[in-house]
Amino acid sequence: MNIRKLLCSFILITGITVVTFALDAKVVSVSGKVEVQTSDGTWKALSEGDSISKGDVISTGFKSEAKFSIGDSVLSVGPLTRLTLEQLAANTNKDEARLFLTTGSVQADVNQTESKRIDFKVRSPAATASVRGTSFSFRADGKLTTSQGLVSKGPAESSKAEVEESSEATSFVPESGESTATTSTSKVSASYGIPVYAGQTSTTDSITGQATAPQAERENTVSKLAGSPQTLSSQEGFSNSVVKQGAAPKDNNATKNTGNVVVVLSVKE
Repeated sequence: MNIRKLLCSFILITGITVVTFALDAKVVSVSGKVEVQTSDGTWKALSEGDSISKGDVISTGFKSEAKFSIGDSVLSVGPLTRLTLEQLAANTNKDEARLFLTTGSVQADVNQTESKRIDFKVRSPAATASVRGTSFSFRADGKLTTSQGLVSKGPAESSKAEVEESSEATSFVPESGESTATTSTSKVSASYGIPVYAGQTSTTDSITGQATAPQAERENTVSKLAGSPQTLSSQEGFSNSVVKQGAAPKDNNATKNTGNVVVVLSVKE
């Protein structure tokens, strides 16, 4: 009997209504040299079907890549990438995944599991991304491109990976619903960020830490041409486009602020 079944049985017996367990994560495919460093510090090659856990560090070599399943979401890791699994937790309300991208790039299709919401965040030394009903790509230098849904982009929370000691998911639960031009990023993450919608890209200046706000820039241009007022997301993104180093958002998920940038993700329910 696996851990999840044991915990569910424990709930039925004791009457406890909330349970936390590790979020399932496995290797879907591997191409080239892909290794994992486990909690005991040893490195080993990864193969299709292997399980990965919180605290593991994934490393890909030149012309190498790997694909992982995290709950019902799929994460593709590009060549020359180092990625740390900072948190993999789930409870009766949501699945929570927090990753730290030290170098390289990732692509993700973030999906809910069993009608639960998902709190999916990718951090790097340059930015933080939070997702909602999202397909996106993210690089360690802070470049973020959204293919579907909405990503809330904020400043970096840390310059290095920080594995969560607690096995419990945080209390924050992203709101459900589809993303529109008026959707606030607070529905995606625990704080306001720069909205990056489908088809948009945001970059981060390597010197100042300032991130571009594509939705604000687009709507500001349209409003000047048409004389129309900006939407909520435009105003929100424009105000956040001046976020600089040392201005990390105050939210329940924030860790250390070293003047870098962070990205947080959430999914559509």
